[in-house]
Amino acid sequence: MSLRRRVAFVGGIDRIERQIVAYGEELGVEVEVHNGRTRGSNNSRLQALVARTDCVVIVTGTNSHNAVTIAKREAAKAGVPVRILSFCGAAAARAVVASVAQRPAQAASLPASR
Repeated sequence: MSLRRRVAFVGGIDRIERQIVAYGEELGVEVEVHNGRTRGSNNSRLQALVARTDCVVIVTGTNSHNAVTIAKREAAKAGVPVRILSFCGAAAARAVVASVAQRPAQAASLPASR
């Protein structure tokens, strides 16, 4: 795994994806987004994404049950911290990215849920 910190968002941030990816670049954090769809090759893409990240944010309000289950299971296998949100706007996404930027890659954790 790279020394650069990584955070993955699973579902729910389609409208703010570019903004959050750019913010991550400013802070030296690689932000990756999966749309939450699990048909075809998207299932294996989701598994690979979770395995290579330092923390995962799962947005449940706009996500499939299958994607949530896969992301949680793969994160548990890889020992990756998970934050589950019912909604993720720009402010919440920025807070997660900033939190990851402030911690070493191996010890990245997420701020407490509200």
